[in-house]
Amino acid sequence: MTDNTTDTTLLVTVDSLRTDHVQFMPRTLAFLDDTHDAAFATSTATPGSFPAIIGGEYPAGNGLEPTASVAHEFDAHCVGITTNHLLSAEYDYATGFDSFTSPKGGGESLKDKGAIVLERGSLPYKIASWGYNRYQQLRSYVDETEKSFRPADDVVDQFRSEIDGCEKWFGWLHFMEPHHPYDPDGADIDRAEAQRITRRVLSDRGSEADAALVRELYRQEVAELDATLESLWNAIPEDTRVVFCGDHGELLGEDGLWGHPGEMRPELLNVPFGTRNAPDLGEVVSLIDVPTILTGVEHRQGTLEREIAFAAYGDRKAAMTADRIATEEGTYRLADGEPVDDPSLEGELERFDPAYVVKEDALQEDLEDLGYV
Repeated sequence: MTDNTTDTTLLVTVDSLRTDHVQFMPRTLAFLDDTHDAAFATSTATPGSFPAIIGGEYPAGNGLEPTASVAHEFDAHCVGITTNHLLSAEYDYATGFDSFTSPKGGGESLKDKGAIVLERGSLPYKIASWGYNRYQQLRSYVDETEKSFRPADDVVDQFRSEIDGCEKWFGWLHFMEPHHPYDPDGADIDRAEAQRITRRVLSDRGSEADAALVRELYRQEVAELDATLESLWNAIPEDTRVVFCGDHGELLGEDGLWGHPGEMRPELLNVPFGTRNAPDLGEVVSLIDVPTILTGVEHRQGTLEREIAFAAYGDRKAAMTADRIATEEGTYRLADGEPVDDPSLEGELERFDPAYVVKEDALQEDLEDLGYV
């Protein structure tokens, strides 16, 4: 069990949140006790990040190992609410929770799941990507008012209702804002148009003006999420232990890339990370440390004192320190991308073996269900 000095613990995860956009979340920054610049994801897509965040394990490609869930460690009412269908009971994320709510299926992040086994740029990947984007574009014409994912305020309202009257609880809330297609409530264009322009840009068919608009839509989604989270921060007990983090970053046109493909890039691997009423942490934080931070007790491969973080996506991998990243393509400084020599870090990368596998049969079924192939 935990060594928490508090009876209430909260994990808030945000899909596709860039570290450099947390500046647009002043309410959340004011609420947190501490933030950590050198925090890193274990993958560049949701299926590779959450076995670490919830289980303290590197991903094996088939969801969460049921016995690994940090929810088992709390002698309290455990509530999980996710807005990403990949974080569902189907992938064993409901284990350990007394109450668990997640989407039944669908959602753009299936394309990210596909990217794990379909080499980016290959013909199968291009076919799947084109088919999915076309499917989503046609759907947006049919329903022009529906938000892409369950809105954040719905999640907060449900959670507050679920813990009402509970003296001891653990909560995990996962928000899809600002995952693409970006469609904030306060946009100057209607929701259907925002979704269509986002998909057009992500499929490399947008103009420079479209790209600029999409970046602004992303920023607005981040700011709107912050406004919604204020009611959550105000509602929970003052001594609640809180971990707030992104599951991976997002590319907004760097080198012509958008979204979160499998490249081992700092924009995708360096994630926002903050805590409140939590233990002191080392120089580097990995998402695999989240269960340990939540409980205060070492959980699986997590630690409170880390110097190197690791990430994997398919057969690609990376090792990161506070100021450097090593990939199989080379080693360079995080601050400016300049190449450097670091035999020690490169040796750590060589020794890192996440044993990353993927259930290709299940992926094929998902793609067929959506009419990709």
